[in-house]
Amino acid sequence: MGLKAILGVVVAAAVFAQILPSCEEQGRVVLGWVDDKYEEPPHYVIVVDRKPYSVPYSFFVTVQVGDKVRYDPQRRAWQIVRRAGEPSDIVPITLLSPSPSPTPSR
Repeated sequence: MGLKAILGVVVAAAVFAQILPSCEEQGRVVLGWVDDKYEEPPHYVIVVDRKPYSVPYSFFVTVQVGDKVRYDPQRRAWQIVRRAGEPSDIVPITLLSPSPSPTPSR
């Protein structure tokens, strides 16, 4: 393997490492829906609101696409807030019948 090939691999790995934030690097709360998950050896990746995050294997095998997840930077821990397909606690607003159109005054 030539020097250029080795240098190319090192540069590609550095670029990938900058694009893929790990949970240890997160300084803020992450809260959102899991859009996708995949393995990118040696990383286990979930995509939350179109942004990839490297997560521990134990969380990766538990979480499913469609789950709502949260990352707590103080505890350095991911958790599932709501499972995909689980009913919401939000009470729907009943829409009133539309008000009649105002009658033009003559």
